[in-house]
Amino acid sequence: MMKLLKGIKIEKIWYGGIGLARMSDGKRILIKGGALPGSVVDLRIVKQRKDFVEAHITHIHKHDPALVDGKVFCPHFFWMEEEIKGAENMWPATCDLKPVRKTWCWWCKWQMLSYPTQLKLKQDIVLDAFKKLATQNIEFLPIVGSPAEKGYRNKIEFSFGKYITREQGAGNKEQKTCNLWPETCNHIVLSDRSIWFHKQGEFSKIVDIERCGLISEGANEVFTRIKQLCFKSGLPVYDQKTHQGFFRHLAIREGFHTDQLLVNLSVSEDNLKQSKTDKRDHLLEIFKQDDLLQSKVTTFVITYNNGLADTIRNEQSETKTFRGDGYIYEKLIFQKSEKISEKSEERTETSEKSSSQHPASSIQHLAFSIQLPASSISFRISPFSFFQTNTLGAEQLFSLAMHMTGQVEGTILDLYCGTGSIGLSFLKAGKGEKLIGIEIVPEAIADAWYNAKINGLENQVLFVADPAEKALTTNPELRVKIKDIGLVIVDPPRDGLHKNVVNFLGELKKEQDFKLLYISCNPITMVRDIELLLTHGFQIKKIQPVDMFPQTHHIECIGILN
Repeated sequence: MMKLLKGIKIEKIWYGGIGLARMSDGKRILIKGGALPGSVVDLRIVKQRKDFVEAHITHIHKHDPALVDGKVFCPHFFWMEEEIKGAENMWPATCDLKPVRKTWCWWCKWQMLSYPTQLKLKQDIVLDAFKKLATQNIEFLPIVGSPAEKGYRNKIEFSFGKYITREQGAGNKEQKTCNLWPETCNHIVLSDRSIWFHKQGEFSKIVDIERCGLISEGANEVFTRIKQLCFKSGLPVYDQKTHQGFFRHLAIREGFHTDQLLVNLSVSEDNLKQSKTDKRDHLLEIFKQDDLLQSKVTTFVITYNNGLADTIRNEQSETKTFRGDGYIYEKLIFQKSEKISEKSEERTETSEKSSSQHPASSIQHLAFSIQLPASSISFRISPFSFFQTNTLGAEQLFSLAMHMTGQVEGTILDLYCGTGSIGLSFLKAGKGEKLIGIEIVPEAIADAWYNAKINGLENQVLFVADPAEKALTTNPELRVKIKDIGLVIVDPPRDGLHKNVVNFLGELKKEQDFKLLYISCNPITMVRDIELLLTHGFQIKKIQPVDMFPQTHHIECIGILN
């Protein structure tokens, strides 16, 4: 039996939204599940370590009222039942479980905080992470907020599966009990028709919800319709424990500026009984004929994935285009400085009005005062190619990066180039003369070549489909072409730079004088990498935090090393 801890006060939060508290003997507790400084919570210990324990929140007794100053906008939000204000308006009149939510979604953990408060917490997380580099006299610029606080995601992935949920009347479904629900609830049943995200800490179960506030209304409409059609088909959802079932994942990608939408339905056909194939064929025909899907969905692909891993695809899976071209397009638009200044004045006026209410309110949207030439760039987006999830946020992030980088001469080397979004944006804006991009995903490289072509940059680029840590040490032809480098761009995954990449950058620094643009989604690994780069002669002067994911703990940082 897992040990429970009662009445624990959270001292602070770290990167990843991890809360820090201490047991009576001083042992550290690392807390997942919507941790906030000053909160008093009950915990369930899930892992015992020598120096610390890991725990999940099971109940929140109280929050710091000075911190919790926002408005919950999602009825599936994890919260104290007795503190849901206005929740009776979130459910149909027939629901007698108000104000308690039907299911708990753990994604938007910070929506009960006002946006200025979210930004202040994120900036504090960055400052805390960089304490190890306190002797470097780094200037930390005020955090820049996202242009949109809701509906900003252009990509989202859902999982089909099973989960304990609440319904009106149990019918003949299997009754379950759960100590996380109030004892007065008599309608807890096992649903075999769920789709959304994995329950925190239990990846064989899925939280079933109706809509998401982080995607557009159009994407929500498409999600709802596909969910309805799938569940009416009579085909089973995939069960992670038995590895039986048909529906596995659903991904939606959207072009914010192009109004194009891509749907990728991941299914498993290995265990589909012959008696079910007629239902599958009938469902596919309905997908083709449905009016809403015809009007909203630009292209529909199906990924046939029979692997055991809980991923939308694997090396053996096959993705086939069901309708359309199999990809969509998106644009990034970089505005003239005059228009940017107008927005800056509007934001400043708003900020001044609210600055007396919260000290963090004046730190939003500072990027709008930068000076950049007007430009736009188009991108083709395939089902699995990487593209920044927040389109407007990406425009802001890249604009800031261009501004901080300054003038760039010679060749740009982009070591985690994806579909070429950052490097090509730099070229399009007149920064650098050539671009060499390296990316591990072959499909992304194919898109990068195509993106260069449609933007008239194909004669200025070279893209290589290899891992950066191997391509730089095992590809002698590529090594010869890496010359006259004026800027190196690294935007690595959360694990940060591979040691081979750090060593390569150190050796390259001895040969050539270049700037290093480091864009990070993890300040912890960014600090680690900067420490190593400093030993190779690099210097770091400024860090710019940027929020790309409002309502969540995620944070981006920009750093320029010379």
